[in-house]
Amino acid sequence: MATAADLKKKLDSLGLGFLYNLLETKLLPDTTINIQDTDQIAAAIEADPATKQAYDNRFIGNQFRINNGMAPLKPSEYIRAEKNYIDTLRNTGMPLGFYDQPTDLAKFIGSDISVRELEGRIVGGYRAAQQADTATKQQLEQLYGITEADLAAYYLDPTKATDVLGRKKDATLFQQQIGAAGIAGQARTQANITLAAGQAEELQAQGVTTAAARQGFSAIAQQQGLFEAQMAGEETVSQAEQIGAALGTNAQAAQRIATRRRRRQAEFEAGGTFAAGQRGVAGLGTANQ
Repeated sequence: MATAADLKKKLDSLGLGFLYNLLETKLLPDTTINIQDTDQIAAAIEADPATKQAYDNRFIGNQFRINNGMAPLKPSEYIRAEKNYIDTLRNTGMPLGFYDQPTDLAKFIGSDISVRELEGRIVGGYRAAQQADTATKQQLEQLYGITEADLAAYYLDPTKATDVLGRKKDATLFQQQIGAAGIAGQARTQANITLAAGQAEELQAQGVTTAAARQGFSAIAQQQGLFEAQMAGEETVSQAEQIGAALGTNAQAAQRIATRRRRRQAEFEAGGTFAAGQRGVAGLGTANQ
């Protein structure tokens, strides 16, 4: 004979454990119902006006199927389909919270999406992630903890993408973080400069693109001698000033560096203390300003 524990376990497996108190006195005494049979339990729940709405909500994907001209699935088939989707998502490394909630799975079921089709979509997301700039991906993980799986999820569906903590991430925010990581990646690659997330985000907010960052940080790397104090009255140009000047976000720093360049050039042309092989002169021909 079925026990209360058996009934509770079965209801939990259906995602309907909250109905236990309503169903205990009705189903346990009914010897015609096999507590272990998913479809029999579900049919009994659906037939009871007190629990039918909960049943309909739990298997809402069937209503989607009906709306799309397809036959509803038996509860056992429905739950098996959910498990297959979830297993596919986990086995392909998709982040927790991405398309694995009942409402998400209901949409898959309602559209009759096969596991093979879901796998194909995920592979497409990974392909896009793998083709992304390597430096950007490295910075995404370092600055935000965003892995290639998270990035694949973003390319698969930006509105559903999640971070590694499972919190829903707004698609716009995710795109901003990708942009900031692109800037930080160029800083690291071109000039061996490490940007904090806030610094990269501020540059992006000021309109700096990855392409502009590549050009600007490359210029910084080529002009290090210009930024050092090598003549009387000079002070070292800070890294923040270098970045602001090279990326067009600090006009005052750009003017200061341009003035220094002209002064050194004049000194060199006049036969002053700067020799052609010195680093201070080497940077003169590579400045953007």
